[in-house]
Amino acid sequence: MPESATPTRVVELRAVGDVAVNRAEPDSAFVLVADELRAGDITYGNCESVYSERGEPNPLSRGMVRAHPRNAEAYPRAGFDVMSFANNHHLDAGEEAFFDTLDVLEKLGVASCGAGANLTESRRPAIVESNGTRIAFLAYSSILWPGYDATADSPGAAPLRVTTTYEQAEPEQPGSPAHIHTTVFPEDLAAMVADVRAAKEIADVVVLTPHWGLHFVPATIAEYETEVAYAAIDAGADLVLGCHQHVVKPIQLYKGRAIFHGLGNFVIDVPTPPNLSSPGIQEMNALFDGYAIGNDPDYPTYPFHPIARRTVVARARIEDGRVTEVGYLPCLINTKGQPAPLPADDPTSVEIVTHVAEISAKAGFEVPTRRDGDWVVVPLEATVPAEVTTT
Repeated sequence: MPESATPTRVVELRAVGDVAVNRAEPDSAFVLVADELRAGDITYGNCESVYSERGEPNPLSRGMVRAHPRNAEAYPRAGFDVMSFANNHHLDAGEEAFFDTLDVLEKLGVASCGAGANLTESRRPAIVESNGTRIAFLAYSSILWPGYDATADSPGAAPLRVTTTYEQAEPEQPGSPAHIHTTVFPEDLAAMVADVRAAKEIADVVVLTPHWGLHFVPATIAEYETEVAYAAIDAGADLVLGCHQHVVKPIQLYKGRAIFHGLGNFVIDVPTPPNLSSPGIQEMNALFDGYAIGNDPDYPTYPFHPIARRTVVARARIEDGRVTEVGYLPCLINTKGQPAPLPADDPTSVEIVTHVAEISAKAGFEVPTRRDGDWVVVPLEATVPAEVTTT
């Protein structure tokens, strides 16, 4: 588009990470940030809870994340239009609660993606249209308990399964620390690439929303994340919005496209303190000493590390069917588990911006930014179209 040309179709997408509302007054979860969410023409989040009165705890998972369906009513009122349900909690209360959740979202007018009655349904994109622009959302999960991935005849999430291998760091030193390598199952990667290409045929913009990565640790990126993101962008994806890790993660640019490796928690209600003596919680805390969960009396419903209180609202500007700019609004989760937007001159806002820059650099990503009021803007090379693999 020539510099003097004015775009005729402008759409703003806003997005957040994991949301699991479970409180007496569900709308209170978003009361401080709802105006920012509603300001988007389309708003996305990851549905991290099942919403049902049915089902029992799935013995294959570490714990059950379930809430009364009335909690989900807060989502459309806060501005959400589309949500992923591809994660590691969608079958926490069994198949009945799984289908109840999909039904609840549909009845509330919130489109969903990434999970379904079978593999075909789970891979189907959610198509949301605004101002003549069609946006396709595709969701997948690499974080899967046994049986949580959809198959040809069983429900679950669209899988991006991963193989992990360990290479001895010092070949002459038995027992030395290992280099960890991860790669996606070839058949799952091929399926995702096919889905992106198919979605690009029917939509102007394709957004990939993977549930992936290493939880709790801020700067560490698993190898397979870049493998997935690059393959998706090469196939035609315009934006990658990752989630799952409970902390904000680095931002990466590839071929003029943005990869948000992790948008962090947004609203995660844990109404009762976690049982820190349970074997599953103890194992997790031992693996991520200092970063995992604990009981803090000042945060009775949010038992996460202080760094997990930092979160963001992501933003993408779409002009005539092309993402031309992305950015984020720093937010802080308060003692009531509510994300609150921060003004640019707030010291915590400055800390979050510095933190995102530092962890991105530590991961090896060079990401230029500038301030736009309270927002942080990541300029894209919009005049240079991304190279798209078509074979």
